[in-house]
This record gives sequence, C-alpha cells and structure tokens, in this order.
Amino acid sequence: MPRTGEQSEQKPAIRSDRFFKLHNFWFFATREGAAVGPFDSKEGAVQAVSDYVEFVQKAGPEALDFFTSEARYAV
Repeated sequence: MPRTGEQSEQKPAIRSDRFFKLHNFWFFATREGAAVGPFDSKEGAVQAVSDYVEFVQKAGPEALDFFTSEARYAV
C-alpha cells in the first residue's frame, strides 16, 4: 500500500533503518511495528521486504492482522 503522497506505480523505498541484526540473524521491521525474520544475511532480509510488500498488497485484512504490533503470534 502506498503511503500518503507516494505513487502506486513506484517501487517502495527500502529504508536502511528498517533492518537490524540480532544474535547473528537479520530482521526487518514493518511500518506496523512487527519484526520479520530471522534471515541468514542482510541480502535475504532485503529480498524479503520486497516479498512482504507484494504480500501486503494482495492479502486480506485477516492475514494482515498477523503483522500488527498487537498480534498474539510469534513472527
């Protein structure tokens, strides 16, 4: 989903501050506040962001609830 002011045709920017390393594994943070991972490399996490954005654009509300900060699931 594009943010306010973003064009839907443009690829979303990959923000460097959304990636972090914890216990030798890489994760990325969603704008909803969820941490997604672990990945063996930062490159793997970067690719996963693209996959995640595609998923978010196609998923229904119930699937998206899994990625909110209030979710009761381990990600």
